[in-house]
Amino acid sequence: MIRAQVHQPFFRKFLYVFLGCTAFAGWCLYDGLIKYPRNLTIAEAYEGLPEEGRREAWKELAAENGWPTITPSKTASDIRHDISTQFMQLILCMLFGIPALMMFMSGQGTWVEGDETVIRNSKGQEVPIDAITKIDKRKWDAKGIAKIHYEVDGKKKKFVMDDFKYEREPMGQLMKFAEAQLTEEQVTGDFLERDKERIALQQAAEAEEEEYDGDEEEYEDDGEFEAAEDAETKSNS
Repeated sequence: MIRAQVHQPFFRKFLYVFLGCTAFAGWCLYDGLIKYPRNLTIAEAYEGLPEEGRREAWKELAAENGWPTITPSKTASDIRHDISTQFMQLILCMLFGIPALMMFMSGQGTWVEGDETVIRNSKGQEVPIDAITKIDKRKWDAKGIAKIHYEVDGKKKKFVMDDFKYEREPMGQLMKFAEAQLTEEQVTGDFLERDKERIALQQAAEAEEEEYDGDEEEYEDDGEFEAAEDAETKSNS
C-alpha cells in the first residue's frame, strides 16, 4: 500500500496568511481602541478651546493632562474616520484570515493511499480500480489535479487527485494504479503515466545517442587533422 501524505508547504502558506492577517488585525485593534481614541480626546479638547489665545491655553491644558503640547496634526473628524477605517480593516482581516486558517486545518492529518486494487483517502472515499471508467487529466500537468470517474452499484462518482496538496511522487504511483486497466481513449488531457516513462526513456536514449555521435565525429575530425599534419610534415622534409 502506497500512501501520499499531505504536502505541508502547500497548506503552510495558508497558515502564513492567517498569521499575517492576525498580526495586522491586532495592529488595527490597538489603533481603533487605544491609540486613535486617545488622539481623538486630545483633538476634541484642542478644538473645544476658544480660537483667541488657543495656543497659549492649549499649552496649559496639555501640561495639566500630560498631553503633547504641540498642536494636534489631525482634526477630531479625521480621527473618527481613521477609527472607522481601522475596524473596517479588522473585518477584512477576519474575512481573509479565518478561511485561510480553515484551509490550513483541513489538510492536517489527511492522506491518499492505494494499491493495485483500490485507492482511498482519509475522508473515507474508496475507488475500486476495476470500477474506474475514465480519468480527466487536463489539469494534471499544470496544476496537479485529475478527476477519476468511477461507477459503483450503478452510481457514477468522482474522486479528485491533487499532487499539489499531497506528496507528488506517491501520487504519481497512485495514478499509475488508477490507469493500469484503462486505454488511451479513457484518459483525456494528458499522456498515460506509463507512456510518460517510456517517452522519457526514449528521449534519454536519443540524447545519449546524439552525444555519442557527436563525440565520434569529433574524434574523426581530430584523426583527419592529425593525418593532414603528418602529410604536410613529410612533404616539407
